[in-house]
Amino acid sequence: MKNKTYMKASLREIFYSKGRFIAIVLIILLGTLLYVGIKATGPILNHSASRYVDRQELSNLQIISTGGLTDTDEKLAADIPHAEAESGYQFFYADSEKNQVVKLYSYNQDDQQNQLIVKSGHLPRAENEIVLDEKAQAEGYRLKQTYQIDQPDQLTRKKFKIVGFVQSPIYTSTDERGLSNVGNGGVDFFAYLPEKNFSSEVKSVIYLRFDNVKGLETFGKDYEEKMDENINQVEKLFADRSKERGAEIRESAEKELQPKKSEINESLAKLEVGQKELDQGKAQLQQQAASLPTGNPQLEEAQQSLETQQKELTANREKLISAQQQIKDSEETIAELKEPSYTYDQRAENPGFQEYGDLSERIAAIANVFPVFFFFIAALITFTTMTRMVEENRREIGTLKALGYSRFEIAIKYIIYAVSAATLGIVLGSVIGINTLPRLVFELSSDRYNFPGVEAFYLARPIIQAAIAFLFASLGAALLVLLRELHEKPAELLQPKAPKPGKRIFLERITPIWSRLSFNQKVSYRNLLRYKSRMIMAVIGIAGCAALMVAGVGLRDSLSSVGAKQFGPIIDYQGIVTLDDQPDTSAVKKIFAETPQITDQLAMLNQTIELKAKGQANQKLTMMVPSDRQAFKKYVHLKDQGKRFSLTDDGAVITEKIAEMFQLKKGSTLTVYDGDQRSFKVTISHITENYLGNFLYLSKDYYQKARGEDFVANSYLLKSQDMSQTAEKKLAQQLLSSEQVTNTSFMSTQIDAQEHSMDNLDGIVWIFVVLSGLLAFIVLYNLTNINVSERLRELSTIKVLGFYDREVTSYIFRENVVFTLLGIICGYGLGIGLTKFILDQASMESIIFPLVIRPGAYLISGGLTILFTVIVMAATHFRLRHINMIDALKSNE
Repeated sequence: MKNKTYMKASLREIFYSKGRFIAIVLIILLGTLLYVGIKATGPILNHSASRYVDRQELSNLQIISTGGLTDTDEKLAADIPHAEAESGYQFFYADSEKNQVVKLYSYNQDDQQNQLIVKSGHLPRAENEIVLDEKAQAEGYRLKQTYQIDQPDQLTRKKFKIVGFVQSPIYTSTDERGLSNVGNGGVDFFAYLPEKNFSSEVKSVIYLRFDNVKGLETFGKDYEEKMDENINQVEKLFADRSKERGAEIRESAEKELQPKKSEINESLAKLEVGQKELDQGKAQLQQQAASLPTGNPQLEEAQQSLETQQKELTANREKLISAQQQIKDSEETIAELKEPSYTYDQRAENPGFQEYGDLSERIAAIANVFPVFFFFIAALITFTTMTRMVEENRREIGTLKALGYSRFEIAIKYIIYAVSAATLGIVLGSVIGINTLPRLVFELSSDRYNFPGVEAFYLARPIIQAAIAFLFASLGAALLVLLRELHEKPAELLQPKAPKPGKRIFLERITPIWSRLSFNQKVSYRNLLRYKSRMIMAVIGIAGCAALMVAGVGLRDSLSSVGAKQFGPIIDYQGIVTLDDQPDTSAVKKIFAETPQITDQLAMLNQTIELKAKGQANQKLTMMVPSDRQAFKKYVHLKDQGKRFSLTDDGAVITEKIAEMFQLKKGSTLTVYDGDQRSFKVTISHITENYLGNFLYLSKDYYQKARGEDFVANSYLLKSQDMSQTAEKKLAQQLLSSEQVTNTSFMSTQIDAQEHSMDNLDGIVWIFVVLSGLLAFIVLYNLTNINVSERLRELSTIKVLGFYDREVTSYIFRENVVFTLLGIICGYGLGIGLTKFILDQASMESIIFPLVIRPGAYLISGGLTILFTVIVMAATHFRLRHINMIDALKSNE
């Protein structure tokens, strides 16, 4: 009966202090929601993407060769361990009339990989049917329309009937379709048509699916490690194919030339016979002319005939000699043909795929810092609240102990209270966090990706971590105080704690200030410094929440500033034109001269190079060598700790992220590998600021010295006035049409892509801000509630002494204002440090995020904290008006 009554009293405690109980539950809920929800967001986004591409049988690897793929390649692919191979055709088609570039793929209904998703219509059933990218609908294409492809050397027919619009798992992004080497340099949409329409004997691509990565998360380490092993196997099998395929192409070309060569030789031989016959005729005519009178008509006619035949024979000989020279030139060209290259493209090379992975990585990086700090503040406030609650029940504990209750029986009440609050908060926070935050983040960025949705699942690790932390903060706090209190005797527990003795505070010693303060102000300042632990906890709680809001908005400012810091202050050119092998640069320069927006250009050598080091993943970066290092200053602004410097002839300049990764300093020697894995060494003369991408800059003279070979430009950097998208496309089309250029890329496209990429994180940043604001509100309410509860007798006393309700409220309000202002100021400094720490954690191999916190971050943080303080004090004023002064003053009796 005793225990039953005590159990009822324990449960009644929750009802009587429901405000405090709800506050604890909400703090734990918010902490768990953000921590578990954000920790789960990256894995859930990745898992959902992996399940989608697995359902659509997206190939793990694509083998592409510049020389096409033959039966030999397909047989080799069939021997790759753990792999299923399928081949197909693909090529770019430029529609000059509509200024569109389309990537055409072959469709085979028996193929299992890269399954298309039909959005409307159906897949091709007849040879004259075609399906288009659903993006093509925005270009005005409709079902049952006729689509014409003028590509006679690639296809057996021109006209096709549009029977469907589809999505392809090859394209993760809703907008990006990759680059092309025709038209304007970009792909507008893709299309699939039956394989039988393709006329080429060699295929364009081999798709591979590996059994040993099925079920693995595409963005996970296990998948990457297995795929590295698979690619090594593929590269070993195809190691000799480049040379073999080059020989095959040369042999095939020579076979095509052989009949022509033989025909020309035969024709030349016949001409020689004809020439001999003609020479004999001339000799006979000369003999006849000696015996015939001058002016004989028959003689003159014969002479004219011989002259005509000689002219024809000479003309034919010249034609044949010219053809023979062409054959020789062709043979020389064939002999000089470069061996075709084989590339092995993983899923990350698919348009939009890596961007999606980067989004998840950034969320995961942010999740390692921001929610943990949020979590810490929530746990700290929970610990404080539970500690104060047990201390308030000191007399009740003494009474129960005097009545003979055991320590365990007394503790049960607080265990139930703490476990109930923690369990409710952890369960609700985990369920809400996992089922809302990943979906909310996905919905905020879903317009950029073709994935149908997210598949939420519960991650045990963050839930267990949250449970341990909050059980310690609630139950642990209660038990720690109980252990201290239960060691005291009942008589001591029944006596109220003696109030802290009043002392002169530091401000009293500054007489000019102290003498000008009112009585109420003096009392408030004495109380602040008298109860230092209360002030410290309040300032820490408010500062933590203010810092979280500063960091939330500061993250958005910093992430969105990457483009602004990179393009203009560092990269100051507007386009890159990549030249073909052995180009006619005069034709390219003529186009530059005819484009009024182009103000200047600089010939460059651009190459993708690789760095290797033990214990460090291989890293690719761009090596840039300008033809004129002085002119280069106008195109790239090199900076070391804000100070500008120029390229020199005694060393290379490397960007700071790659220098940090490979622990490079000024004077370090670096081994660099080119695309053919030929190595050369450079000395680092400077490390330059850079936010996007990794670069190695060398002067022309230093490059020639380091490599031991001549400088050969393969690209141009362009400086231009503002160009519209239409103007950029027109210029790209002109350059590609010249057949001297393989690609043209504009910085405006990169800027847009970077902005869109950062926009994906806007949603999660605002989630941080909103939840931080809610936590700040609950923390302020809870701390004020604790403050009032602990001081009910004190507040009742001053009410009895004649203080008006507003004066009693201002008595607490002054203290809260000081707490709030101190918390905001400390929170600003803490927020800057927290933002920088998060950005350091979130930076990636090719991106450094600058620390940029605009005034708006401080205004939002400070403004919301002040607003919450005012709202809490309005609620507190209502409560103070209804204090039962008699009950409060008799509480010790």
